[in-house]
Amino acid sequence: MFYLLLASFLWGTSFIAGKFAYETLDPALVVLFRLIIAGVILFPITLRFIKENSKSEVNWRRIALLGFLTYPATFLLQFIGLQYTSASSAATMIGIEPLMVILVGQLFFKEKASLTIWLLGTIAFIGVFLLVGLSDNEEISLIGCLLVLASTIVVALWLRLSKSVLGNLNPKVYTALSLQLGTLIGLPFMLLLVKDWNINFSYSSIIALLYLGIGCSLFANWAWNKGLSETETNKSGIFLALEPVFGVLFSIILLNDSLSITSWVGVALVILSAAVCLVLPKKN
Repeated sequence: MFYLLLASFLWGTSFIAGKFAYETLDPALVVLFRLIIAGVILFPITLRFIKENSKSEVNWRRIALLGFLTYPATFLLQFIGLQYTSASSAATMIGIEPLMVILVGQLFFKEKASLTIWLLGTIAFIGVFLLVGLSDNEEISLIGCLLVLASTIVVALWLRLSKSVLGNLNPKVYTALSLQLGTLIGLPFMLLLVKDWNINFSYSSIIALLYLGIGCSLFANWAWNKGLSETETNKSGIFLALEPVFGVLFSIILLNDSLSITSWVGVALVILSAAVCLVLPKKN
């Protein structure tokens, strides 16, 4: 489960890097550039896979759809939402993902979760509520939080759908193929959503883009796919709740955000739910 922890850490800190990138780029361009950076780096893996598996049966349509949901759709909802609200509130909204993963599995995939998983997901949700609902940050916006919330539904969908694909493809190969195909399909949407084409690069924005592309897109998704291939879906969803914890901690350090004592209790609850999940036996 180390890979799931690593992915949650990188995704959680992406909101902070996004704030720095927004200083010089439109949110839609930030998403586009981070995906291009990751896609170019992963191109040799795709090329080698195609050469070595020219006759293999690969469901390219399914991978392309999952790539679109995983990258452009999720990132655009999150980063446009971040444009309207604070990094702390956007990151903490992600903590609803564990319950969303369980609900989507129950409603659309007929996959029942154990009482323990429901309880852990609820604890994480309560932690998120304390973090978001009682925060006194002036930048918090209902519209921004709802956009990020919508991204959690998309995440729950691609998480469950990609589980079956990972049974037939190496996580590294799947990460490369889904990211590149998803970027191509999502390109018109990303360009359409650009409101400001002015680009004024700075050292901080360049570093932020590189971190978003290499750390939060390439390594984070590879680590997640690697961890997901070895972990039950509902359990992996619990680890998504750690994203807001990492996001909050780094927003306090780098963006001077502040949290009340009640919000810190929320952080503790989210950490508790993930910690208990670490020691749960398989098939729980």
